[in-house]
Amino acid sequence: MGDPDTRGSPQVATDTDLVEYLMVVVPDLGNLASLTPALAAMVASSSIHILDLVCVARSASDGTLTVLELEEVESITALNEVDGQVGGLLSDHDIERASEALDPGWSGILLLVEDRWAEGLSAAARQAGGRVVGGERVSRSRVRLAIEAMARRSEDEDHVPGSR
Repeated sequence: MGDPDTRGSPQVATDTDLVEYLMVVVPDLGNLASLTPALAAMVASSSIHILDLVCVARSASDGTLTVLELEEVESITALNEVDGQVGGLLSDHDIERASEALDPGWSGILLLVEDRWAEGLSAAARQAGGRVVGGERVSRSRVRLAIEAMARRSEDEDHVPGSR
């Protein structure tokens, strides 16, 4: 994800309706290496386009946040080979806000990405005079509760005479 002038791939216009940030956390900086193949595959398949990326680490002792650039984290240097442009879009405030989810002693990658998997939907919305206006990650606990409730409803329906 080096200098855009030296990557060799053409610059593609960013669909600004499809940009989001992702914070992916792991127990320590070394574990970030396990994220590299998945990120590289997502970029190679055009699922996402990385616009900015920083690594963050929160001290276990005093909770201090350390922000590291890609080149400073040995465990993810393989990302230098991934097509993308890194730098300048995430502000210090953005990084601090997103890092609130980072527990003491943990590390993470904060990504600003374009969700290229949704380009067709975004284009269709624009063609219809609309646009994609938002999205939100649903917490793991809310999803789990909804799935459990659905399973209970299904079980209840299975036990009602004549419901089949």
